[in-house]
Amino acid sequence: MTEQIRLLDRDGNPCTVNIEDLIAIKPTADGPEFYTKDSMYFYPTTLDELLILFKDTGFERLDRTNLVNLNHVKAFDPKARKVYFEQPWSKDSKFATVSEANVSKVEHLAKEDQAKYKAFPKPSLFWNK
Repeated sequence: MTEQIRLLDRDGNPCTVNIEDLIAIKPTADGPEFYTKDSMYFYPTTLDELLILFKDTGFERLDRTNLVNLNHVKAFDPKARKVYFEQPWSKDSKFATVSEANVSKVEHLAKEDQAKYKAFPKPSLFWNK
């Protein structure tokens, strides 16, 4: 099996390159450039470029400081605007922040604690005299 690496082509499109086809890797101020006999590729160095590369595998930008694999998100705390990778979460759980603009991407993961509602009886449809 041939090992492969995901890179971006000259136009910024994601592609997969066989490592055995690489003939040179040159460092630049914008990150390494990967050369084959026929083409040049580059490794993403910004979150926007990384999102182009990994979006099709489930990653989304939830805040300006992160990309999150939504396939691993288990819960969303709307008050703290954080996603967690385990349910239930604790103060030691790994999390990622969610900007106000991106809440819609994860709000379906917010779950209310049903236990706090069980203590209240269902209201009657009729008034008591």
